[in-house]
This record gives sequence, structure tokens and C-alpha cells, in this order.
Amino acid sequence: MKHILIVDDEPTVRLGLAKLVRQYSPLLSTVAVANGADALNEIQKQRPDIVLTDIHMPRMDGLELCSQVQELHQGLSIAVISGYDDFKYAQKCLTYGVKEYLLKPVTEHELYPVLDKLLLQSAPAPISIYKVEAWLEQVEAAIWSLEFKTLVRLLEDWKQEEMTAGIPVQQLALIITDGLKILVKKLNARGMASFSIHESATPPPQSAAETMHYLESELVSLYNQLFLWRGGNQKNVFEEAKAYMDSHISEELSLEEVAEKMGLAPTYFSYMFKKMTNETFIQYRMRKRIERAKQLLELPHYKVVDVGIEIGYQSYPYFTKIFKKMTGCSPTEYRSMLGIK
Repeated sequence: MKHILIVDDEPTVRLGLAKLVRQYSPLLSTVAVANGADALNEIQKQRPDIVLTDIHMPRMDGLELCSQVQELHQGLSIAVISGYDDFKYAQKCLTYGVKEYLLKPVTEHELYPVLDKLLLQSAPAPISIYKVEAWLEQVEAAIWSLEFKTLVRLLEDWKQEEMTAGIPVQQLALIITDGLKILVKKLNARGMASFSIHESATPPPQSAAETMHYLESELVSLYNQLFLWRGGNQKNVFEEAKAYMDSHISEELSLEEVAEKMGLAPTYFSYMFKKMTNETFIQYRMRKRIERAKQLLELPHYKVVDVGIEIGYQSYPYFTKIFKKMTGCSPTEYRSMLGIK
């Protein structure tokens, strides 16, 4: 259903315009208020498809209303219906994005063609789910990589591209809330930290500006959650990387997999890993595997062949070769030195 907001300080004019709109189409709903200030409140509650406003009104006149609407809600269709046939008013209205300027008293013959035109123009472009999903993927990557400048740029991209421009505030709030839930689910699926949003503590947004502020604050909150979890420095990231590798020592983890888990580019992760640990990724994994092999070889009930498999080497000859390279003796010789047959 389309929504028409009527703004006029004369009760008879408000009633007359509302009647004409209902006669034009029963599918149109109308809200009538007496001044620009009340009109702005209504627009914040639910963005109308069309605003029909007078110029001279108490509290806030039509020109000021048009000015604020243009600044806060670009693209909203406005028609002025005034009793003043003055070029300066019409000219001023045009600078505020007013689409039509009608003179009182207005009849259906004058109003209906304007409604035809404005309703066609006010039809919102369909929301691109693909664009929203692609944007969320970029936001996820920016947060996980702790790239704050990229996160700020993505928020600016949302505003500039106006991916959800022209839709009711309630629908915008729903899209953003659902998008944040999806983002949190993606971040939590990485299995390295626990993320959450403050949905239950946040009242439903009442305007597009409040909704965007909610989105910004929640994204910054998610960024800060990860930043604090990582201790605010890169060193903690590599401690987590080593802990993750240790817990998956028997798996054939690639450098690319671990780098992605840490939210870092593989080349940067490789360089920094060696700088922080004095070992390459392969050297560290090999050393930890052999250390684990020694622990298992000290347990008499473990067969030597099973030890190799336990630490990720499916080929026994290859396990023996690596073990001897790292320790100077074979697994069997190592066990013999311990007095285990």
C-alpha cells in the first residue's frame, strides 16, 4: 500500500485533500498533519511515498520542511499545494527538489495527473540481494583482517550506492538486523572467537539515520570484539595460529588455510610467522610433529607404525626419514634408547 502525507494548517483543506486521494485510489493510505514539524515526525516513523504540503504554516513552514526533507530523505517525492501564486516561492521549491507546484483550490483534474506522475517516480528500485551479500562478505573480510579503514570505506560505499534507498524504515531496519545476524554467524563459523550484536538491548530504529547509526555502531563493536580478543596486537594472532596448528597436528593443514583462519593474507602470514617464531610454517609443523612422535614413542603400547599415522604421516618410510633427519636416529632406535622393546 502506498502512503500519502498531507501537510496543511487548515483542517478543511486537509480533509478535502484526504478525500480526493481516497477517491483517486482506495489502495492509498493518508496521514494529515497541521505543520512541518509534525510532518517530519511522521516521515521518521514511516517514510511516505508522496508529501503534499502547504507553504505558510505555524511552527515550521513548507519551505523549511522541503529543505529538511531534501537533506535527510533525498528522493522523496514532494508536491506543494499553495494559495500563493508567487514565482519566488515556486523557484525556491524547485531548489529543494519539489516535483510539482499547484495552486489552491485544487481539484481532482489538477491533482490526479500529479499523483499519477509522482507515484510512478516514487516506485523504489528493487533491492539487490546480491549486492547486499557481496557487501557483507567484504565487511566480514575487513573485520577479520582488522582493517578499520576498509570497514569505514565500505560503510561509505553503502551510503553512496544507496542499495536500500526508497524503502520504508521498518524494512531497512529488518534488512540491517538480518544482515548483522548473518555476519555474526559467518564470523562465529570461523571457530576462533565468539561474536555477538546488541540486538536485544537496542530499541527499533525510528528513522533511516538512526538505522544507519545502529549499523555503524554494531560493525565497530564487532571490530572491537575481535581486536580485544587478539589482545590488540599481532603477536597474539600468531600465538593463536600456533595453538590452532598444534591442535590439528595430524591434519595436512596448508599455510593458506591457517592464514585464512587468522584473517591474514597468506604472503603476509608467511613472512610474519617466520619473523615471530624464527621458523617457517613447514619447519614449525614438522618440529611439533616430531615432538609429539617422541611423546608417543615413550608409551610402550603404541606401535611405531601407528605413531607416524597419529602425527599425520601416512607413509611409514617417510615418517622414519623425517624423524631421523630431525633427531639423528630412527623411531625404532629412539625407542630402544629409552629401553622400550
